[in-house]
Amino acid sequence: MPAGSKGSILERDAGLRAICRIARERDPEPEHVFQVCRNAQAMFGATAKLHGLGPQELRILCAAALLHDIGHTVDVLGHHKHSRDLIMKMELNRFSKREQRIVACVARYHRKAHPKPSHAVYEDLAKTDQKLVRKLAGILRIADGLDRCHNATCKSIKAKISDGTVTLRVKQRRNSPTDIWGGQRKQELFEEVFQVRVHIEAVTSGTTK
Repeated sequence: MPAGSKGSILERDAGLRAICRIARERDPEPEHVFQVCRNAQAMFGATAKLHGLGPQELRILCAAALLHDIGHTVDVLGHHKHSRDLIMKMELNRFSKREQRIVACVARYHRKAHPKPSHAVYEDLAKTDQKLVRKLAGILRIADGLDRCHNATCKSIKAKISDGTVTLRVKQRRNSPTDIWGGQRKQELFEEVFQVRVHIEAVTSGTTK
């Protein structure tokens, strides 16, 4: 199933199950957003020592990943802003209004401009929530980039953090330099937020190291 294996956070969490249904029904390419969600979960787990976030933040990240492209139903150009606006109008069961605003902003920042104090919705968040948006959006951008071809090549992600550099080793089901490039071109916000350099490299399924 697109939502992942039975017992995953998307299956256990009632609020996320409802968002999965929205994504399947309304997103023009649901397989992509489910893959981005899997990538985001892998990134979140691999970089836990860096971001220090927990289960509640992970569910917000998953919600944003599943809904980040929903704005395509309005218009492809500027769809990230349309995603934000559509999420703000939704009934998100099991998510507080505060969490809904954060989900909307994380989805909005999956591409294009980095968060700015003057941006709609973002400007109304508490400073701590603005910081959270930046962290989660930094993760989501790379997760989205790693499915640049929309072919679900990313199987797993491991991270090595050393001397101010985060090396992301992406195990791929099949070789896809374009997906690695997709992650690389969207790593700037992550680097800015966590004050690290990011290096992304591919590992094919047959590689043993």
